[in-house]
Amino acid sequence: MKNRNITLKDVAKASGVSVPTVSRVINNEKYVSDDVKAKVNTAIKELNYEPQWSARSLRLKRSHTIGVIIPNVADYFFSSIVLAVESYFRKKGKDIILFNTSNDEKIEERAIKLAISKRVEGIILATICRNKKIIASLIDNFGIPIVVTDNKLDIEKIDHVLSDDIGGSYKLIEHLIKVHNYKNIACISGPLDESSGFEKLIGYKQALQNYGLRVNNDYIKIADWKKSKAYIATEELLKMSKKPDAIYCMNANMLIGCLRYLIENKVKVPEDIAIVTFDDYDFVSVVYPPVTSLKRIDLEMGRVAAEILNERIEGKEGDFKEIRIKSDLVIRNSCGCK
Repeated sequence: MKNRNITLKDVAKASGVSVPTVSRVINNEKYVSDDVKAKVNTAIKELNYEPQWSARSLRLKRSHTIGVIIPNVADYFFSSIVLAVESYFRKKGKDIILFNTSNDEKIEERAIKLAISKRVEGIILATICRNKKIIASLIDNFGIPIVVTDNKLDIEKIDHVLSDDIGGSYKLIEHLIKVHNYKNIACISGPLDESSGFEKLIGYKQALQNYGLRVNNDYIKIADWKKSKAYIATEELLKMSKKPDAIYCMNANMLIGCLRYLIENKVKVPEDIAIVTFDDYDFVSVVYPPVTSLKRIDLEMGRVAAEILNERIEGKEGDFKEIRIKSDLVIRNSCGCK
């Protein structure tokens, strides 16, 4: 009798190959050597493995579609990643299916399962990073290649394309300290249970400490990437008895909330307070004064993620990658530079 508790991961471990390779052998695809096929088939026989219908049907016929899962379709950063992915795969004759999770982990899980049921050839996932076990299980059971962007997942056998969050934050804070001699620098942060928020905060703190400045936790406000919360955070910062002389917004969405408060309350930038942000989008350069930021890397992130996913779809083996894309400062007037 077949053992239905055996997974693709078990077969992969027994045969010494990756889960996607096992899936390709099961579905009689190319790019697999006879030696590897023999190892996998031997492991299947010894383990009495019975392929699940969805894993088996996933590659029986190429769907020529890619799943792209993002937390907020209205966010500049994620929409740009989608555009880059779509542009890359269109040239390959493939279409994308877009899923918007609205920053909800249950919707994200449902989106991944739905993408698999639609027989996508691979998934690019901008995860909110709260359901690692579920994603790992899906990879083990279905063998579908997934490339994760924006947030790091601490699981094996998955590729990552991420921004240099620590280094980017460090550059921004270093500029405020080294060039303008600001000492009271506040930070409006994303959620710290996401690597992108946590690592940006690390860079912020490292820069302060390396320049001999104390980290004041009262200057750190968590706004969850949201405009409304950033508005409130800015109000709280400017009502402190010892106001900050500069504010670092970790993304452009929170920058909008911050600027809205400053404009409504006639707070002058940079005369009354300096402002910098991690993201550089069209409006960042045209508001008055233009805001100092980091050069855009969203389109590059999307393109690199698409390239890696395509390699996995085509059967390329090798170590799983974690690519960090660095970004340079874009100096404008909001920090005090002329």
